[in-house]
Amino acid sequence: MSHILLVDDDEDMLALTGRWLEKDGFSVDRASSGERALEILKERIPDLILLDYAMPGMDGPAVLSAIRAQDGLKEVPVYFRTGMEDGVIKEGEVSPDGVISKSQGKPYLLKAVRDALEV
Repeated sequence: MSHILLVDDDEDMLALTGRWLEKDGFSVDRASSGERALEILKERIPDLILLDYAMPGMDGPAVLSAIRAQDGLKEVPVYFRTGMEDGVIKEGEVSPDGVISKSQGKPYLLKAVRDALEV
């Protein structure tokens, strides 16, 4: 079973998306902040990280930079989840492995996750 770290400051989105992934057969850790995500990553390395782009405090790009700076985490695929419709990668930011729009819904999310994990 593939393990996913889901990071989102919106508790409703975190709960809903987590349920979708679990019902599709994935093991899911949830973090409601970038700081909490980094704490979880000290204990367990996931197969995939779904990271909210816009969060208060430590936003998605800051978390991604921290992840990419750690040797044991450099190879873990990280996908931004965003509700923003325009391009989310700004000049100078570390690039994620992909972007999954929140507005696309459950079927799109599950397909994107399976594609990312090649399952």
